[in-house]
Amino acid sequence: MTTAVVCAAFDTAGDEQVERLRRLVEREGLRVRRAHRPHLTLAAARVADPAAVVTRAGEIAARHAPFTLTSTGLASFEAGVLFVAITATDALQALQHDAHTTLAGHWPPAFGARSEPDGWLAHCTLATRVPPPALRRLTARPVEGFRLTVDALAVIAVGGQGDIAHLPLGG
Repeated sequence: MTTAVVCAAFDTAGDEQVERLRRLVEREGLRVRRAHRPHLTLAAARVADPAAVVTRAGEIAARHAPFTLTSTGLASFEAGVLFVAITATDALQALQHDAHTTLAGHWPPAFGARSEPDGWLAHCTLATRVPPPALRRLTARPVEGFRLTVDALAVIAVGGQGDIAHLPLGG
């Protein structure tokens, strides 16, 4: 079994903004996550064949139009995860709900309650296993907000390198 993840992917300008923050984190001596494109995880499932998730993700992408989000700075989870905080919009919440519902209708969810629409938090992970002093220092640092355009869905297989699919939004 593989964990296949459906993610909101950004346009080139959004990817570049996230990369700017990754470099800031690296200057602090921390290792950033670059195995996959910058993204917002929407839903994940345990599957035998990730290609089946690509098919469903294509259906989801066709139902949604591109939209713009705003970052609000850096934030963290207690588990040592540093992320770009995002202001959720109706369009983003609708996309996440659709991805969660569609995948859960076919496969067991992979990330538990964190993927449930009521418990989901929009965030773009920058680094994991960050020591608490570094988390406090980085999240206290003022970071100018920026706009991110979600223009596609990406499908990622956990443990793999890069996307297994990039599906433009079309609604």
